[in-house]
Order: sequence, then C-alpha cells, then structure tokens
Amino acid sequence: VKRECDGFIEYIDRCHTPYHSVTYFSELLEQAGAQRLYEDQEWEIEPDQLYYIVRNGTLLSAFRISSENMPLEKGFRIGAAHHDVPGFRIKPSVSTVDGGYERLTLEPYGGLIHHSWLDRPLSCAGRIYYNSAIGTDYVDFDLQKPVAVIPSAAIHVVSDVNEGAKFDLQTEIRPFVGQPDEGCGEFMRYVADDAGVDEADILSFDMLLYDAAPAEYIGINEEFISSNGLDDCEMAYTLISAITSGEVADNSFVIFIYDHEECGSASDRGAQSSIFTDITERICRKCGYDREEFYRIMSKSVVFSADMAHAAHPSYMQKSDPNTVVYLNKGPVLKINSNQSYASSAAGSAFFKKLCKENGIPYQEFVNRSNMRGGRTIGPMLSALGGVMTVDIGNPMLAMHSVREFGGTTDIYYMKKLFEAFL
Repeated sequence: VKRECDGFIEYIDRCHTPYHSVTYFSELLEQAGAQRLYEDQEWEIEPDQLYYIVRNGTLLSAFRISSENMPLEKGFRIGAAHHDVPGFRIKPSVSTVDGGYERLTLEPYGGLIHHSWLDRPLSCAGRIYYNSAIGTDYVDFDLQKPVAVIPSAAIHVVSDVNEGAKFDLQTEIRPFVGQPDEGCGEFMRYVADDAGVDEADILSFDMLLYDAAPAEYIGINEEFISSNGLDDCEMAYTLISAITSGEVADNSFVIFIYDHEECGSASDRGAQSSIFTDITERICRKCGYDREEFYRIMSKSVVFSADMAHAAHPSYMQKSDPNTVVYLNKGPVLKINSNQSYASSAAGSAFFKKLCKENGIPYQEFVNRSNMRGGRTIGPMLSALGGVMTVDIGNPMLAMHSVREFGGTTDIYYMKKLFEAFL
C-alpha cells in the first residue's frame, strides 16, 4: 500500500502541469514496452502490444488489443480521467510594477477555492513557445522553488476579513514576485533564463502557479495524504500505474487522460473532443473491422469514468446524504445521480459491484444530499458520445479544489487494483 502511494507522491511532486504529466506518463509507458503512435501517420497495430498517443502536449491515450479477448468478442474496457487542476494561470501581460513591487497578473482556471491560495509559497511551471533556428519550438519548464506569495490583508486593516472570503481577482489576488529597483518587471526574464531561451524570442506561453510545498503523508500512522492535484491526478496516475504494472487483466482496453475538464472539456484535448471516437474507430479499422462491427464493439464496451469523490466532512455532516456516508481509506466510490451529473446506471452499478466483489476490493456509494446539487464529470459526456455503458467512480477526498487537498493513502492502492481487474 505504501509503495503505491510513494509512487503517486513522486509523480505529483514532479508533474505540476499536464505537459509534465504527459511526459512522465510517456516515460512509464515506454519503460513498460509501449510504442508511440502519431495521429498524422499511418498506424500498424499488433495484438498484445501496448501503444500510446499524445495530442497537443496535454492529452494522452493508451491502448492494447488482446489476442485472447478481441474487441468484437467482448468490446473495449475504457478508462478515463483528467490531469488538469483548478488554479491560476498567468495572463499575457505577465506582471506589473506598482507600489514598488512586481506582482503577477492572473486568471482563475476552474472552480478553485480562492482563499486557500493566500499566504502560501507558490512556484510556476508551464510551456513556452519561442523562435528558434528551426522555426517555432517549445520548451517545458518548472521553477521548482518558491517565487511568489499572495499576502493576506491584516485583520487590523480589513477588520471583517473573517466574515467572508470574497476577493476581487483582478486587484487583490496578485502574487508578489519581486521588488525591482528600476521599476521594470523581471519575472519573465527569470523564467526565460530558467527555461534556457532568450526572452526576446518568446512567442507565447501557458504558465500556471502551484503550491511549492511537496506532497506529504499526514496522520499518526500516515493514513492520509496532503497534496495539490489529488483531483484528478490521482485517478490519472492509478490508470497509468495499472496498465504498466504487468498485472492488468487480459482485456482489450483503451484509456484516456484528458485536459480541460475543470473548465468544461470543450477543447481539442477535452472529453468533448473527437478523440474518443477517433481512437476507438481507428483501432477497429486497423484490426480489420468494418463500420457495422465497430457499432457492435461499442455496444459491448464499458467505460469507467474516474474522477475524485466527496468524502463526508465531520464538521459539515449536514452537507452529506446521511444514509450513504463516504469515508477516506474505505475503498473506491461508485457515484450515482438520477439527473445524470454522473453516468452510472443500475446496470453499470451492478457491473462495478460484481467486479469489486470478485477481486476483494471494498467499495462505497455516493449520492448527493437531496437538496443539494453536486458537480459533473466527463462520464455523461463519454456515455453520450460513444453510446457506451459508463460508470462514474473515484477515490474519496476532502478539500476538493483547494490548493491543498486531503485524501487517504490506502485508497490509491485499491483504485489501482480495481483498474487492473477492469482493464
């Protein structure tokens, strides 16, 4: 159990953007013998060989066709997660100098908890596109040190600071990064130097801030983990860990690690993109199946949409359904919502429960309190897009969408075992 959580901590401390996550996962896949395919080249597919595809730097898909369980016989087992997280992205203007301080200009990404970002050492990572001798090139960078902080207003200055956590994101959430002598910002030059490019050659960038403190075990017996990005990097990691473990079940499977879930999934790398049908149909064509057989394959397929789930918070039990209480370290969560915020059907729920029982994996069920509306996942999107039975699952956690999230160490182990059995 500890070894699996150690692996996740190594991953999350090295991968603060989807770009770095894709690179890390690609390395794990290639170590497991996977071959990379490219969307703009012709594919040659052999049974029992692991393959992977990257789209525009932040979406990764991997698959394997089993010679023992060909898709036409049993369909695909499909796993899906995402590895973008709520946070702050740096605007093109980068920074301004006012009041003698250089401060970054930020745009919120996703549904983040604003106040959790205050008074915390922050770092920066991302991708830079620049002019080079070969034309337009790019480089990924990670400063890997605290370079910014967003100081709170003192209670003596803002006396009602504890009566509400509302901020003007344009003027108040401005990280301090320096105190330049000449009144000119230095941050972009600092980033360019770290990335090894000339600031004058930079064409564009995608840069975000992250909590500079590493992930940590918490609790007397290290029962818990405190980290940025549990939602949903934990699910992305366990999917990749399962298919590269050598223990994965012998099914024909496809997995997708998406970007842009936290802002709606409507992009070329999100769950609303064409990648789901592009990949599954292309695999079927390369296996010699015609269009009619593709429809038959998809009708037999099953999707596990993996996104983190809400554990019941002891201080806010009135916010949870009292009859289906979810706990940390008690196993994967089956997420159910009659209004289709989650895609789990009665048939899909039965499939999930049977799989767990056959493999000795504890599980829990989550439903929203009847007078509250919960979040939505990529599950309903994939279910509608592919016409495939979809089950929404996830590991339980607290502090979802905080800069620092809280989960259970044992759950990572159980989720990996579930994916191994499913895929």
